[in-house]
Amino acid sequence: MGARVIDPRTPPAVDLAAQAGTRWMRFTMGQERVEPQRDVFDFSLYDDLVARLRALGLQPLILLGFTPRWNSTAPPGDPDYIDFPPQDYEAFGEYVYESVRHFPDVQYWEIWNEPDLPGYWRGTPAEYARLLAVAYQAVKRANPQARVLLGGLALGGVRRDPDFLEDILGDAQFPAGRSFDVMNFHTYSTQAEMQRTMDYVRSTLARFGVGDRPIWVTETGYSSDPADQAHPGYQGGPGAQARWLQDHLPYLRQLGAAKVFWFKLYDGSEDPGAAHHGLLDELLRPKPAYYAYRDLVRSTP
Repeated sequence: MGARVIDPRTPPAVDLAAQAGTRWMRFTMGQERVEPQRDVFDFSLYDDLVARLRALGLQPLILLGFTPRWNSTAPPGDPDYIDFPPQDYEAFGEYVYESVRHFPDVQYWEIWNEPDLPGYWRGTPAEYARLLAVAYQAVKRANPQARVLLGGLALGGVRRDPDFLEDILGDAQFPAGRSFDVMNFHTYSTQAEMQRTMDYVRSTLARFGVGDRPIWVTETGYSSDPADQAHPGYQGGPGAQARWLQDHLPYLRQLGAAKVFWFKLYDGSEDPGAAHHGLLDELLRPKPAYYAYRDLVRSTP
């Protein structure tokens, strides 16, 4: 997890996001960063960030997840220990409870990231269903009005578990429909694939009796690097990224997504697959996509 610091670019980038009319900000608050030892909590790393978001009128969506070394089921020495299920699920629940209790004004909490990808979740669907149930109960115990998002599913790519959503919804012991208020998935695809994914999500939720849940897309985006621009009609650099944004964000809303989040705010190599997806470059200079986003937000009720 590295040093206990937040990227110094984050505060000025958040200010620029607010100037563009952004209404929400999604970020991860990993367990190891706020609970480096069991029952030893320190939220100081995030206090200023949450306060800044609130002062700017932004709604935080905080992602909770990733297993600390002291509670991981990973084999000894495995560098990816944060992706394994916990040894003690109740310890994960206490981290969730303390996080929600510490930030009583934060109303939306996402549990894990892309658990249908083995690169983010080294457990089974049943183990995620259990984790989600424990987290849901902890959130509601700390703040009954808070809302829980399913960890954003990738629902794409050759390495994902294609049956993950059905498996967790149909889990015999911890049916996931009891443990989230908002359905959530990620998409970086063409409009045709977005349509197929939304149809799949809607039909699957309906089949398991939770078709009334709102659906959010908490990650979508496109690169400004010509080398990464594979979608026909959206090639040529930063301008193509802006056009993609102008066309695809409204399209997801038309498909029925209640909220759509762009990933990400600024460029950086910490996410190699999305290094150039930012609305800002690495020096926090706005790209054409930033202005396209600003204009789109201003025209959207």
